[in-house]
Amino acid sequence: MPELRFDPTTGDWVVFAPLRQLRPRTLEKDQGQSSPHHLSVEQHCPFCPGNEAMTPREIDAIRNSSNAWQVRVIPNKFPALQIEEDDRRVEVSELFHKMGGCGAHEVVVESPDHTTVLAAQPIDQIERVLRMLQRRYLDLLRDRRFQSIILFKNHGERAGTSLRHSHWQIIATPVVPRMLRLRYAEAAQFFDRTGNCLHQVMLNEELAAQKRIVSCNRNFVAFLPFASHLPFETWIMPSQFQSSFGQLPGELFRPLAEIMKSVLTKLFVGLENPDFNLTIDTASRGDEEQSSFCWHIRILPRLSTAAGFELGSGMSINTVLPEDAAKFLRAGTDE
Repeated sequence: MPELRFDPTTGDWVVFAPLRQLRPRTLEKDQGQSSPHHLSVEQHCPFCPGNEAMTPREIDAIRNSSNAWQVRVIPNKFPALQIEEDDRRVEVSELFHKMGGCGAHEVVVESPDHTTVLAAQPIDQIERVLRMLQRRYLDLLRDRRFQSIILFKNHGERAGTSLRHSHWQIIATPVVPRMLRLRYAEAAQFFDRTGNCLHQVMLNEELAAQKRIVSCNRNFVAFLPFASHLPFETWIMPSQFQSSFGQLPGELFRPLAEIMKSVLTKLFVGLENPDFNLTIDTASRGDEEQSSFCWHIRILPRLSTAAGFELGSGMSINTVLPEDAAKFLRAGTDE
């Protein structure tokens, strides 16, 4: 069974999840892909239509008029955390504390189509995925034990993908991870000093500079942060303040899907299908009504490997200036 153990040297919790060792490894490596279409087909894929019996029981789905699923949500068969586990904390000694691996771990299969990556999906389908992600986010928040809901997507082997069929994951945790606590604290301190939201000020300065903007519409802006940690790290942020992804109104899913498709296609074509991680950073439980933190999406291409300096210092070494990366992406295609 999973459990969490507290690391007193960092102030963070570590998840121990032995079941994760049993994940299937059926990821074939695509070579020389220059288009987001026509990736090779995985045989006997548990996420493909007709193979539903290969997965745990469905949690939720969006279906068409013929009752065929378009987006499907299932429990992760090899979960990092489990909803049945106890969240009570145990004092093993004065220094060592642990708790049961309480949480939830879900998979959102973003399309019945095994061969099409997210960048190549129709905007309607990307919108369905985003709506489902919000639906699951809000539903998981109903469990008062869960303090953070982490929504993320892994694309490619270097990003941690084990199955080719494009999907997202959602993990609900009984604690707020230290990195998220630090991000919230920085935003809160900035708000206390200035009375302004850090992320909205950041967005306004990026719009004024125009050097790192990749794409924008009336409701969202995609840009490479001034102090990007990774080459081609790209953020998507709402133009109007919202602290939580759960607050995104229904009429904005379409423009969010449009800009996400544009950015992912530019990355796919320009960088030749890079491995990447994508996260939706949103306020934790209890902070949804605060004015200091604005939710946003981070797309993190895995073009480099953290080595001794990065692991020893916690600092990043980025080999590409964000101004150069943004100029390169702007010049590329988004179709």
